[in-house]
Amino acid sequence: MKKFSSYFVFLFLVVALLGWVRPDTAHSDTSEQPEERLMLQELLSAHPDLILDVLRDHPLELIEILEQAVAIKREADQRRQEQADLAMDRHPAISLERPIRGNPDAPVTIVEYSDFLCPYCSQATETVKHLMAREQNGRLRLVFKHLPLNPISHELALAFEAVALQSHEAAWELHNRLFQQQGRLRGGGAEIVLQEIISGLDIDPEQFAADRRHPELAGVIQADMEEARRFGFSGTPMFLVNGIPLRGAVPMSEFQRVIELAMSRDASGTRTDKE
Repeated sequence: MKKFSSYFVFLFLVVALLGWVRPDTAHSDTSEQPEERLMLQELLSAHPDLILDVLRDHPLELIEILEQAVAIKREADQRRQEQADLAMDRHPAISLERPIRGNPDAPVTIVEYSDFLCPYCSQATETVKHLMAREQNGRLRLVFKHLPLNPISHELALAFEAVALQSHEAAWELHNRLFQQQGRLRGGGAEIVLQEIISGLDIDPEQFAADRRHPELAGVIQADMEEARRFGFSGTPMFLVNGIPLRGAVPMSEFQRVIELAMSRDASGTRTDKE
């Protein structure tokens, strides 16, 4: 009797877990529940110790089921969040005066909100770099924006924009090297590391020093931050793919999935402001 009961209790727990991750499959009305389910409920009420027997008899199976259930629930939550995101309009300002990677007239715009000292941003940057390198049909353009979370990150963001005033290519080179040197930058010698990088760029260092302190650049950084927060972004990295958010250092497969989703939409979700 114990083995028989334990087996069916195990099945009952499986059904309960599926009902938890897929609530639409569960029914609260007992009149709609199968007779076997009601019998199991009565059995558990009379013998609650059977649940412990199940945990002892099927530990590995339960762990596997729990992992699968958590994965299913996480995916379901992501899809619900995505549907909510699709219903919300997010139109980041795009200026062709700022550095843009890819095709300037591409149908899909990826806007990245980043922090040069964020380790997850460094990871995400590598993913995006590979994504852009693989894109050969001109579908994508990448716009880099700033969401600095500390004063040093803010100074590095100003450096990027100051270099961009002289050369977009040099700004992207600075971008790459800042992320490559992230460990040293966080180690307390950020200004020394920055000046080392600047000395290797094809720009006028005196002009860079002057531009870096220009109030207009501080306004650019502030506008990026306000835009990100208006969209509900508080951490980094964050991305908008034609207005569809991607949160965190997601894998390339997720970028590709959302790019295809963005391509299937009629509205672009972004606007281009020619300054």
